[in-house]
Amino acid sequence: MASVSNAPGLRQRVGSDRKESRCDLREDAEQQLKRFIETNGHFSLVRNFHLADAFTLMNGFCGAQSIYMSACFMVTGNPLHMWRALWFPLFGCLFDFLDGKIARWRRSSSMLGQELDSLADLVSFGVAPTVAAFAMGLRYPLDTLCLTVFVCAGIARLARFNITAANIPHDSQGKARYFEGMPIPSSLALVGVLALSLMLGRFETATGAWVPGAPLPYTGTWHAYLPGSGLLLGTLHVDVSDALYRALQVGGLLPRLFRPLTLAAFAECCGRFTMHKFSLVWLGWSVAMLSKTLRIPKP
Repeated sequence: MASVSNAPGLRQRVGSDRKESRCDLREDAEQQLKRFIETNGHFSLVRNFHLADAFTLMNGFCGAQSIYMSACFMVTGNPLHMWRALWFPLFGCLFDFLDGKIARWRRSSSMLGQELDSLADLVSFGVAPTVAAFAMGLRYPLDTLCLTVFVCAGIARLARFNITAANIPHDSQGKARYFEGMPIPSSLALVGVLALSLMLGRFETATGAWVPGAPLPYTGTWHAYLPGSGLLLGTLHVDVSDALYRALQVGGLLPRLFRPLTLAAFAECCGRFTMHKFSLVWLGWSVAMLSKTLRIPKP
């Protein structure tokens, strides 16, 4: 007796259904594209928005506000601005969650929706958290390099998602079963660490690390439970200037071209590195986002 899955009629019917579904999706995409191209008027883009797209834009709005609040903190040194900068990505995550729920509830899909979602996620969970980290103290050159790598990894990860989302297995409600690589909204965990650092007084202002003295505004006396200054985990110092200076003298070519003082100054400048250990966490997060084999089940 032939199994149901191998029945010729059923196999033909399933294949036909899949072809019809692909044709419907293709026709729907063509209709949406035609609507964007042929609709004239200053606000034709807004008229073509779906309700879910408005929630996606609110996600991007929260990310932009977070960046501005971080800038206000760097200018004024007022911790209230930093708290706002750390809260806005959380609100953005709420809108990011709701836009998908609304799209499935209304059974409406938009060509613009996926692109908007990726761009908003990049602002709220890629750029905004790194600017907040920079404002709180990750300002050494290697720190900024790690933060830049994080943003670039987020861009690459979202671009990969846009072209591979259709190939990931979906459940009956149309939701992907897993994430390929660490999703970029997971950067909220790093934002949480920044919030903990702010609560404990472990942050840096424009003039240097905040030193416990008067009660920290909008935080209370939490800083009394963890003495010290600067971001959590502290800094890492690497000095290879002597080894670099000896390497520059190998072969005798550079000593003939440059003065010993010039070589020593170059080795002193390029052979000493200082960075926050927390930056390495951002770097590791970047690797996890780019991973193809790391699959995280969707809740």
